[in-house]
Amino acid sequence: MKLLVLCGGESVERNVSLASGNSVADWLLEAGHAVVKYDPERPGILYDGSEHLGGPEIGLTAPAENLSHGFDTSRIKGLIEAIETVQPDLVYPILHGGYGEDGTVQSVLEWIGIPYVGSGPLACQIAMNKEITRRILRDLKIPIAEGFPVPKEHAVDAVWVARRVSENFGYPAVFKPVKGGSTVGLTIIRSAEEIKAALELIASIEDLPLIERYFSGREMTATVVDGKCYPLIEIRSKQGFYDYANKYSPGRVEYVCPVELPQAFQQEIQTAAVDAYNALGCEGCARIDFLVSSSDFICLEVNTIPGMTAEFGLVPKAAKAYGKTPVKLVQKLVDGAMRRAHLSATHQE
Repeated sequence: MKLLVLCGGESVERNVSLASGNSVADWLLEAGHAVVKYDPERPGILYDGSEHLGGPEIGLTAPAENLSHGFDTSRIKGLIEAIETVQPDLVYPILHGGYGEDGTVQSVLEWIGIPYVGSGPLACQIAMNKEITRRILRDLKIPIAEGFPVPKEHAVDAVWVARRVSENFGYPAVFKPVKGGSTVGLTIIRSAEEIKAALELIASIEDLPLIERYFSGREMTATVVDGKCYPLIEIRSKQGFYDYANKYSPGRVEYVCPVELPQAFQQEIQTAAVDAYNALGCEGCARIDFLVSSSDFICLEVNTIPGMTAEFGLVPKAAKAYGKTPVKLVQKLVDGAMRRAHLSATHQE
């Protein structure tokens, strides 16, 4: 098959996406496919699947967003021209964050009738918005942290936010972007004096704040593929929490699998992960993140395009624990996408 891998993009997760694209393309080539890469931020340029994009390292800090606020059709024209030139059987989007994960690219691909790997536009839109996801999880009785979104008119109003935090749950509190990923913009706040800087950080990446009660627990993640939950992985940061620098720096994190939890408790978390996957309408692969204490847990978020880097990606690690090599994993995702495309075409006839 001929596959077009989309990676890079404009979001703060650009470097991670390029690294994920390199890994996915390598695995697809190993599976015997013809692979071409394309970065929507570099219109008109096609890359051979074996050509690695980006630098040798992801970096300790996320790059600034390359947001375009003016009238600019080059990215959409470039994407359409890339598809017309390559004529792929399937598109593999591995664009983390931004228009690559919020349903925009998926909508375009559906509009022009090109099958693709992963969740559809609606599931991506919902999962990208942590507050909407929280409401769905709450309705499903899946535990989440107590919290509230900050409306746009109070996005940098430290006094208003401090009052709301005090009225609701106090400190410490977690400040995070409502749509961001890779923990970019996330801060653990321990006093009202720290709020202004946290709000300004979130505003700097053009997002709105979501504030949650701090939950002390072990960081764990569940990979769900086609409705099946793979073994849980615990992430143990050697210093601090699982932030951007720790995620993408060698030697800063220990990954534990199998996790040290009673089997029944593990199954409860895995069931919650599958329920979240199904409720949001996810397809293909999704990663659901949790914080886990000795007796309970909370669900943090659902990632519809999780990282797939060979060195740091949690999904490839979970697949290996399940007995699947990364090559077999991406082949499974390709097969599932083609099967769904065939079923969709059959239903339309």
